Amino acid sequence: MNNFLTLENEYLKLQIDTLFGGKIVEIFDKKNKSNWVWFDGEKYKNFKPNQYSDYDSQWIGGYEELFPSDKIETFNNKKSPDHGELWASSWDIINKSKSSLELFCKGYFSNSEIILGFVISARDPAYVPSVEDWAPVPPMSDGAPDYSSLPDVDEMVESGEAWQGISAPKGGIVNLSVLRELDAKKQIVFDHVLAPALKPLVNDVTGHQYNGVMTLSDIFRGFMNGTSILTQPGINSLGIPTPAPTNWTDCGVLDCLEFDDPNVTQDHIDLAALRMADAPENNFLRWLSLDRGFFPDINSLQTGPIGGELQLNGSWANATQGLGRWSASSTWFLVQYDSAKLEQMGWEVIWKDAHQEKDVQFGEDGFIVGGYRLDDGQLVVHPPRYDEEVCQALQEESGGCSSEWSYMDLEGKLRSNDRTTITLLVGQGVNVEVNRELQSSAGLIVLMGLVIVGLLYISLRRWTDVAIVLVALGAALLWMQGMIGHLANFSGWLGFTIIARSQFSNLLPILVLALGIDDSLHALHRYKEERKNGATTTEATEITLTRVGRAIMLTSLTTISAFAANLFSDVAALRSFGVEAALGILAAFLLTGLWVPLIRLSVDEWMAKRNKNISEKQMTHLVSEDYLRQITTTCGRAKPALIVALIAALITIPAAVGMAQLEGDFRVEDFLDERSDFARGVEIVTDRFADEGEPAYLLIEGDVLNPDVYAAIDEFRTEMGILPDGVADKITKLPNGDIDILALDEMVFAAMGSLALDPTPFEAAGWLSDVEGHGMNCSDDGAGPLLDLTDRDCLSYFYGFLVLHGVPGVGPIPDIPPSIVELYIKPNVDLDPQKPWLDVNGDDAEYDRMLIRFGMTSPEDFPGMGEGLEELWRDLAVFTNLSTGTQEAAGEESEEKPLTWVMVTGRPVTRYIASDAMQNEMQSSLILGSLFVFITLSIGFKSFKQASITLIPILLVVVWLYGLMFAAGSSLNIVTVTIATISLGVGIDYCIHVTERYRESREKGQSHNEALVAVGGACSLALIGSAASDIAGFSVIALSPMGLFSNFGIYSAAMIALSLIASLVLTTAALGILALLSRDNSNDTGIHLANE
Repeated sequence: MNNFLTLENEYLKLQIDTLFGGKIVEIFDKKNKSNWVWFDGEKYKNFKPNQYSDYDSQWIGGYEELFPSDKIETFNNKKSPDHGELWASSWDIINKSKSSLELFCKGYFSNSEIILGFVISARDPAYVPSVEDWAPVPPMSDGAPDYSSLPDVDEMVESGEAWQGISAPKGGIVNLSVLRELDAKKQIVFDHVLAPALKPLVNDVTGHQYNGVMTLSDIFRGFMNGTSILTQPGINSLGIPTPAPTNWTDCGVLDCLEFDDPNVTQDHIDLAALRMADAPENNFLRWLSLDRGFFPDINSLQTGPIGGELQLNGSWANATQGLGRWSASSTWFLVQYDSAKLEQMGWEVIWKDAHQEKDVQFGEDGFIVGGYRLDDGQLVVHPPRYDEEVCQALQEESGGCSSEWSYMDLEGKLRSNDRTTITLLVGQGVNVEVNRELQSSAGLIVLMGLVIVGLLYISLRRWTDVAIVLVALGAALLWMQGMIGHLANFSGWLGFTIIARSQFSNLLPILVLALGIDDSLHALHRYKEERKNGATTTEATEITLTRVGRAIMLTSLTTISAFAANLFSDVAALRSFGVEAALGILAAFLLTGLWVPLIRLSVDEWMAKRNKNISEKQMTHLVSEDYLRQITTTCGRAKPALIVALIAALITIPAAVGMAQLEGDFRVEDFLDERSDFARGVEIVTDRFADEGEPAYLLIEGDVLNPDVYAAIDEFRTEMGILPDGVADKITKLPNGDIDILALDEMVFAAMGSLALDPTPFEAAGWLSDVEGHGMNCSDDGAGPLLDLTDRDCLSYFYGFLVLHGVPGVGPIPDIPPSIVELYIKPNVDLDPQKPWLDVNGDDAEYDRMLIRFGMTSPEDFPGMGEGLEELWRDLAVFTNLSTGTQEAAGEESEEKPLTWVMVTGRPVTRYIASDAMQNEMQSSLILGSLFVFITLSIGFKSFKQASITLIPILLVVVWLYGLMFAAGSSLNIVTVTIATISLGVGIDYCIHVTERYRESREKGQSHNEALVAVGGACSLALIGSAASDIAGFSVIALSPMGLFSNFGIYSAAMIALSLIASLVLTTAALGILALLSRDNSNDTGIHLANE
């Protein structure tokens, strides 16, 4: 099937792939007879994107952009992406004529909304100051919120048990004073610099539309003024009017006052909360945390269900009726912005596209660097002072203001006004937090450097040698960064991406330092050994370069081979990390492995000319040479070697079992400081709002206007409500247990209800109320005033009306704007406003994509997620039976089936898919890395046996390390998975130096025992010095509060320690076993087979 849509005029011919987001794949310049965008047409015809893939990772090569360079270009006064994403978007035809073709870039579904979710909890009464003693936290002198003086998150009232409520303050978050404070916070949002970008929200409890801010106080206001949908008569599926669910006209002994009435008391709030909680669907309860409940109080005027649990039919099980009130610890405070408006105002919603704050200031507010302020030795957030004028100016220069900084500014202003509440922004500002923790860890880098310098001196005992190593290491880091930058530019010039820098790239310098120290120490210790044996400086340098240089070259090649396994990863960051690591290793080899002994030669010659003493003296090392020789010779004898092998096997078996049980996870504390407000916010949401879940989506492609597809929506909702025994329940539900799915059918039903109550808006859009067929052949269903939704023409009208006008609010029908409908469906071509069942060209309207939204609870529970997704896919049979596609890819269009693809997506899904792939990543990285290393070793040693002896010990180390991770309760993530290739790449270096020194001695005619003695000399001293420096350095990094650095430091230090054991114990034991098997026995070998 031809997927291409061709658009052309006398100047240009465009080919657009309709199955790949409307991507423009060819722009042919007719005048110059050349293509602006190059691609392999034959390959592309058979190309389909994989599920969960991004555009860049799926492209097949060639110049894939309008501007074939790595620079950000300007297109229509806006910065355009630099790798084709501009053309990977959908486009609308604005105007087509003989002389021009105007296109407008858009998305299939509107993702322009940015919702900030603030968790607001009642403050523990012990910390609440009196009104007389309280004042908002004053801002800093430049107007930034004072983050160091904000109320602590730990002052939130403790979370209670489900359905039990909380005792204090009275009503918890439903306390009148707390609600008043919530209400006052709205004005802070309206006064904020981002206020012009606020986007309307619709409340599911009251049905009211709000101007970008929605709070619990708004719900009470809408209910208590009698305009809520809960106090309006309804309409059922047959179009028959139904009585209002509840009322605010009969309040018993109380007057039915409005929320803003100064005479309102807690009793009014208690009554309103009770009536909203008792209403059908119980949507009000979703605004309360999981510890919501009717808390007993004999002084209350209301009677409700104490204890128990809400059932599907709205009744309560195991509850006792008694006096009390509804209460909970926390609620949501929602703010919604239009991202397009934000960008128009000068803000960037993508961090990397924004202006990077790097200014350093020292003034009245103290030391400020890049958006952070030093306070009492700690960096705290100090958001830059942005306004529209500043941001638009920055946008023209380098990039607009980062919206994350302004989100943090808003959070700071809201928290500065906390008295009876504690406010916390959740899920936003992660880049601000990451950068803060990175800068906070800078001191540890300095400490690590000092520790390494000290250990280098202890190992080398000469300050000039330490200086040589430090100069070489610094040069290696500069070379690495330069090569990475040049490769990124070169690949960008060719039109594809190799380097994709990530936060994980920050670990590269540490890796290069470890390898560089290893290379430097081996070179210098061998130089010293040769000098002590009587060689001249030139002879010592030559031997070092020929013998140790060969070993270092082999270690560098094997390490590069190990990291080359990452090139086959599906994770772009890991692929890039493999390339970046290879460049760093190359720099370390050239400068620390080869250049260091040459510098030492030059220094010695310079000192000799000045009659300085350059002889090598005996000195005390971290571990004495005699002890190291004893270890190597003992482990290399037959009987001890077999004992070592047995012990290694006994350790490996349980470690392998633990390694196999490791599961993928994305816990926030594995990457960030668990004490940070960001991490605590995630924890609070998980604890108090787990039933809300995380948004997930069902993407349906094909002819979604088909009535069978529409009918399948409700069938799908029913199927999701049926859960087999033993299967984890992962789908978000309403408080009464009903499945919570947001889909187009609910809006169609609401629109029909609105039509039945007031046809005026519909008649203005072509609806003929008194004419059969209503002007578009739409038939009635014969069972009331509603329409036949098995009729495609009826669906076409309502879809079109919803897209253009949304749902007109009337009576019990909530007002739903078109911007919300746009989240679920969009026509292929703009619609005729007078005849919404037709497009602007007069053709029947077509819709080829639809979205269904739902939530997935406890997405961090990956075993449960696996079960939940399997059950979800079974529930999707109502759609997949209508589709030609598979779970992984779209199918062809067919007359028998209206759909081509049904795909589950969204962050919890893609994160689970990624985590599930982590174990595969670890296994494939180990297998491929081991294969590449073995091939490299076999070529370098020209011996399969030697290669096996070198590789097997380090493979055992990898298994032991992951067994240790399992025992420590760790999980697989991008850090721990990458440790596999790091262990293989770095650890193998230790074993190579042992086997290479052993082989060198044997080539000189020395016996097995003499070769082991040689291994215990300079080689082992270098290994000990290198390991000590690396372990100390990584241990310092492990002190970082940032989970990313901490985990990397802990497991890297463990890996180095195990690698040292592998080299001095396992490898020498393997050499002993090899000698035993080879019958390499003589009186001076130290291995007496006859006696053993």
